[in-house]
Amino acid sequence: MKVYLVRHAESTDNYRHIYGGSGRDVDLTELGMLQAKELANVFDGLSLRNVYASSQLRACRTASAILSRFPSTELELSDLIVERHFGSLEGKSYRAKHNGAVGDEPYSLFARRVEAFYIEVLKKQILQIGHTDCIVVVSHGITLEYLLRVIFKDFCDDGLCTNGAFLSNAAYHLLEIDAVNKQLVSSHLNVKSHLAGVKMKVSKTLSGVKYDSKQTRMDSFLKN
Repeated sequence: MKVYLVRHAESTDNYRHIYGGSGRDVDLTELGMLQAKELANVFDGLSLRNVYASSQLRACRTASAILSRFPSTELELSDLIVERHFGSLEGKSYRAKHNGAVGDEPYSLFARRVEAFYIEVLKKQILQIGHTDCIVVVSHGITLEYLLRVIFKDFCDDGLCTNGAFLSNAAYHLLEIDAVNKQLVSSHLNVKSHLAGVKMKVSKTLSGVKYDSKQTRMDSFLKN
């Protein structure tokens, strides 16, 4: 069976290069929505058994684009896989110098809730579903980086390194797992070939603009 760990598409905070953790529930940009639609093409012809998403809007929007092709599959939301809270850094540029975060979510608590999602939800499904089925988890960069580490530790005996496996927006990790023998068969990390040329489809006028269906139609007009 296959597990897709998917990072949400570009959000308004991503575009502005600011810290956007669980304390900021921002939407996708126009580019982000186009990324999500291109991402959805990846799943054509696959059997999606479960689709889980962080309860934050940017992840829900990305997951909904995938599920638009699978009307019989329900989206299952979880607060356990929201982004880490960055405390006083929320909403501030990560290009600027800061003295550190105040009131941020301790990493140990963050890790504990991500592990809880894995043990209570994801692992149970991995061990139950058929070998031709797929599970999709749509979440956030730091969250998925840690979740990937947990999965590798559980299903991989040779200690594969996950360093450098941070996901780009709307990219995914693809893990093929032999559930019977509880072994990781193969892994493809930070896959983003489906996003080639997507930026060229958004006019400069709408670059970084919050997604809106009417604006998308106008953008199509401007590009002609």
